[in-house]
Order: sequence, then C-alpha cells, then structure tokens
Amino acid sequence: MSYTIIKSSVVILLAILGMGSLNGEKQSVDNAVAEHPNQRNIRAGTTFHLEFRQQLENLNGHWRHLDPNLDVLDEQPILRDEVSMIQSHLRLVIEQLESAKIDHLSNPQIANRESHIRALRHYMQIGRFPQNTYAAGRHPVFIDQEGTHCAVGHLIALSGNAELAQRINRQHQLDFLRDIRTSGLAQWQVASGLSLDELALIQPTYISKTLSYPREIQDLIRGDSSSLLEALRKGNRSVHDRCGGKTILHFAAISGNLKLAKYLVEHGANINAVTELGCDKTELTKGGNRAMFTVRWNEPTRVNNDGPRGIGVRGEVFRTKRGRLIADALGDLRGGFEGVSAYELATRRLQSRYALNSRPIFRPGSKSGKPIPAPVDNELDQLEKGRQAVAEYLLSLDELVNDQDDAE
Repeated sequence: MSYTIIKSSVVILLAILGMGSLNGEKQSVDNAVAEHPNQRNIRAGTTFHLEFRQQLENLNGHWRHLDPNLDVLDEQPILRDEVSMIQSHLRLVIEQLESAKIDHLSNPQIANRESHIRALRHYMQIGRFPQNTYAAGRHPVFIDQEGTHCAVGHLIALSGNAELAQRINRQHQLDFLRDIRTSGLAQWQVASGLSLDELALIQPTYISKTLSYPREIQDLIRGDSSSLLEALRKGNRSVHDRCGGKTILHFAAISGNLKLAKYLVEHGANINAVTELGCDKTELTKGGNRAMFTVRWNEPTRVNNDGPRGIGVRGEVFRTKRGRLIADALGDLRGGFEGVSAYELATRRLQSRYALNSRPIFRPGSKSGKPIPAPVDNELDQLEKGRQAVAEYLLSLDELVNDQDDAE
C-alpha cells in the first residue's frame, strides 16, 4: 500500500471519528462564534474584553480577584453606558451566587437566599439605579434623593426591613458595605443566606456626571422662561435654534410652558420639527469618571472628562424635582434622541430612568384593580398641568400643521 493511500485513509478515518481536518476545526470555531456572538468581542485578549473588564472593575473592585463567566451575558454590554454596565455586572454577580456552594446554610437561609437572587434578577431587569449627585468620581449610593435604592438596599427593603435600609442610608449613604456599622445589618446578613463578601460584590459604585445647559434653557427647565423670551424678542435667539438637537418648542413642550409655546408658534416655529441626536456615540466615550456634558446652541453636545470635583456636581437643573425629571426625560446625558415631535414631548410620560416613582396621575393600585391616585406634589402637579395645556394647544393646530412645511 502506497504512502499516499495510507495518508488518505488516515484523513478519512479522522473525519469519521470527528477529529476533522484543520478546515473542519476552523468551521467548528466559526459555528461556535455564530451561536454565541458575544464570544467574538468579549473573549479574553480582545480590546473589547480588556476595556469591559476595566469598566467592570471600576464598578466594583472585587472583580479584580475574580474570573467572571462572561458566557452568561445574553447580549453584548454597551461600554460607557452606565445602565448597561450595571446590568452586566449584576448578571455576572447572579451567576456567581447561583454557582456558589451553600451546603453550610440552613434551610431558612437557603430559602431567603433564593428569594434574594430572584429579587436581584428582577431589579437588574428593571434597570433603575441610584444617581450619584453627591460626590465626584465613583461612589456607592445607598438610596438617592429620588428614593431609588442600590441593589443591596433594595434587597433589604424588599425583605420587610425598609426602616433598616433608611437607617443605613442616613448613617452610611456613600460608604462601602464593609464600612457600614448600622445596627441590625449583621443580623439581616446572616439571615439572608448571603455572605458579606457576596453582598460586597453586589454593591456597585455610581459615576458622577455634570450636565450643563445654556442659561436660558436651564432657567426654562426650572420653570422660568423670561430670559429666553427676552433673548427671542431682542433677536439674540431664533425660533429655529436648536440646543442638544432639540428646538426651543421641544423644550417648551416638555417643560409645560404654554406662554413660550404660543410665542414660538406665532413667530414661525415649526411644530412638526422632530428632535435630532445631541451628539454621536463616539462623543459619549470621552466622558470618564468625571464626565462633563455641555449642551450647546446649534452645535453638538460636547463631552469630556473635566467635570468638577467635590459635592453636588450634577448641574443646576438637578437641584429641583422638576428639573431632575425633565432633564432625565430629555436624555442629554445619553446623547439625546431623534424623531420626537413637540406634541409627543408634551404628552410623553415623564419617568426617571433611575427613580422608583414616576409621573403623572396614577400608580399601580389596590387589590381590586382600581388605580390609586398618586400623592399630590404641587411642583410636579403644576408641571403636568402645564404640559397638558401645551399639548391641547398644539393639538388645536392640526390643520395649521398640515399646511406647514415638512419637519426640519
């Protein structure tokens, strides 16, 4: 038998046994990547993997000593998107919790642990996390000014210990879990079935961002349109100007300012104009741990890492409930959004991406299924009445809209 025949026989035998040729091995790898698209970008050694690990470790330093199973991520994380990264962090934490040995726990502890893991998964999926409006850089925030709990605070409160969560927040709002000494926490931790190390791993840190608008827009968001109206009357601003990809009418609509909306329409503003992006994703990557977002007139939003250090660095618009709600809905910390009209902004439900409470009118209610009226908040109630008035005014201009030019 010749060498060629022997060689051919061996190749055929290898193929039959599933060992395959080099081409077969390559095809298998390609198929694996096709089945798991994350692996191509997250697998060890790639640029994406290195940056993802760095951001993960910035969220929680305990990852420096762990090897997370990235295969559990069902979608590729969006780097430098805070919500996406925190959700990815929590997915990896849940995998760690579910794969841990728990033979030493009692049956009640195991039951509590399983309940907490389910609650943590739901918390992760909702994607509403505290905002760091307190200190520059990354810090834990137990409960923020809107009442949004961190993951550990959420587990504590949900397990019937809301008062304990509030006491921790009063005493250790910006502290790491290992530094919290509030009475009752140690007892809760033992009963929870979660170790102190696991709770420390759950706890992320939250980045500080500074958002800056032109003075006239900032005043409008906070409820005062006088400086903007004066600039329009003097010709210093035009009804066609944009700020962060939005027209002045967009800002008037979402802010519920009927007087300004009427002035703009009467002076030629296009009520069909839709929002544009304030900046592209490339610009958003320039932020870092002290991200400064400067929203500008008729120019793209500028993002850099020059935000101020110290306490309360989120910007003037975040000093009131009204301002925080409107600024979050405008989305300028995420680069804005496109394709939304003034009428849509006036009627859009205002709901913070992070806050537990939302506006307006009704919240989930009684066992009978009837909605329970939301608690009255004069500041936010006035905002919603103003937005409703603007919406009704714009809706009355339907025929006028049809006669106007296409959206800008």
